[in-house]
Amino acid sequence: MKKSTRKTIIAILLVNCILVAVAVCGKILSRFDYKDHFDDIVITVNDKGITLREFGYYIYEVEAFVQKQALLYDPENPKHWWNTHFSAGLDSQFVCDYAKKVVINTCIMDEIYYEGAISKEITLSSLEENEIRDEAEEMLDSMSPDQLEATGLNLSLIIKIKQKHALASKFAQYIVENGDFSGYSMMPEKLVNWDGEYYLEEILPGQNVVTNDRILDKIALGKITVNND
Repeated sequence: MKKSTRKTIIAILLVNCILVAVAVCGKILSRFDYKDHFDDIVITVNDKGITLREFGYYIYEVEAFVQKQALLYDPENPKHWWNTHFSAGLDSQFVCDYAKKVVINTCIMDEIYYEGAISKEITLSSLEENEIRDEAEEMLDSMSPDQLEATGLNLSLIIKIKQKHALASKFAQYIVENGDFSGYSMMPEKLVNWDGEYYLEEILPGQNVVTNDRILDKIALGKITVNND
């Protein structure tokens, strides 16, 4: 083999090694560590920032619900359900992607309706406050140490979000009782949900919602508080 040919081959191998090293280093540097972003704002609704730590409450709730379905579908490997793809025309999507959509939109809706409740001076009774605390303690007790570490949740934060959700639910009921649903065919209770026509057409467009896609795009449902062993 000629020296020039040998040198060319060596040069090509060196270049390939460098490219592989750069690719590996780039992947390591861009790796997303969920816990490093707990206090970053992931969603802003009408200038109210929602942190990833608060967002973790909704992740836990949705992951717990879908995981039950996943275990029924394949008890040995629940990840199969999370990675199942449903073909429905333009609505075709994977279970994990739909779950993420539910988390994001429920979180946004809760904040919008919570603000509505505050504006209407809707409050919680002492009985409701006590029930919320009991539910929060029950939720905390049901979470494993790994799940608590993964979400950054604690009792006071769970109580705070459950209070917000309870007030949001009250405001949703206020809309059901006072809204004009003429021209809609579905029940008002469904119309005011995050995927309901009334909510999407009459309520959401009037809100200033900004999502931090730099973080949200790196979050994959089905592996944060479940299937992470």
